Amino acid sequence: MIISIITPTYNSERTIATNVESVLLQKFTDFEHIIIDNKSTDKTLSIIEALYRKAEKTNNLRIISEPDKGISDAFNKGIRNAHGEIIGILNSDDYYYDESVLKRTLEAFSDRAIIFTHGDMFFEDPLYGSNIRRPLLCPAHIAMPFNHPTMFFRREVYENYGLFDLSFKYAMDYELICRLEKEVPDFMKKGAYLRGKPLVYVKSGGASWEHEEKAIKEIKPALVKNGLWTFEAKKAYCFRRSRNIIKKYIDALGLKVLIQYWRNWKWGNSK
Repeated sequence: MIISIITPTYNSERTIATNVESVLLQKFTDFEHIIIDNKSTDKTLSIIEALYRKAEKTNNLRIISEPDKGISDAFNKGIRNAHGEIIGILNSDDYYYDESVLKRTLEAFSDRAIIFTHGDMFFEDPLYGSNIRRPLLCPAHIAMPFNHPTMFFRREVYENYGLFDLSFKYAMDYELICRLEKEVPDFMKKGAYLRGKPLVYVKSGGASWEHEEKAIKEIKPALVKNGLWTFEAKKAYCFRRSRNIIKKYIDALGLKVLIQYWRNWKWGNSK
């Protein structure tokens, strides 16, 4: 069974080496690493190629370098070009926590009833404090149930239920989960939570974190599109928007410790 790892890139020379090295260190070696590059003008591609040559694993690397229409489009190109039965996305700023991630993932997929896997992620945030984030495992109309950077799907999930919606620029992963929760019978029961060590090391500053307010605004269209805009969903949405406004005021007052406390409580208490 092949695992396809998709990494969208654009001028990622500062972070791409750590990303690639974490893939090359995996104990499970039957993988393909698909780089979807939006015509980088820095050393991104040369760094990737050099690392794969040094590891003598150039057969595991595929590079597609052409203009794209955003992150969703890059994700979709990778999925369409993937040969693997299992597909994961590893953004260029992120990297696998240790060498056992793909091995643990493959073992979970030995159960044919499992259509996706997910786990904890270590979130590095020098501004508000770093922590290990467990999945919330709540209904999608309340919040994102999973840590998307840790998720792997069977190819058939995308074939049967569609790719990422190009109209979503920041919350495309959330819209996909809303769609799957709506259309896949017992969707939550068909996932395997890989407990224990985190799967992915994520740094703050990705598109959804840099544009948090825009990402929050895309939550409503995702819910409406998938028939999940319920009374509970509206309450949760208003709460999240209000919380984001409050965070800005706390920031301005120099009370970042309050935000750190809240985040540690939220993620530390998720199960």
